[in-house]
Amino acid sequence: MPAYKLDPEWVMSYLTMQEEKLALELQPDQKDVVMNKIRELTLSIMYKQARRYLVYFESSEQDEEDKNARLM
Repeated sequence: MPAYKLDPEWVMSYLTMQEEKLALELQPDQKDVVMNKIRELTLSIMYKQARRYLVYFESSEQDEEDKNARLM
């Protein structure tokens, strides 16, 4: 998994860039609605990626323990 997708600084930079872009294209009230949805979706994606990473990390540790147990 690319590390930048879980990097809060990268995400904040991305959100700032999106907000600036929307400020030029939409009315202020529309921009707020769209930005709230983008933030919600971004946080949801980050949460899902973090959970997948933890499951992958835990399964890798378990695989390593199983290999070590077989070698003994």
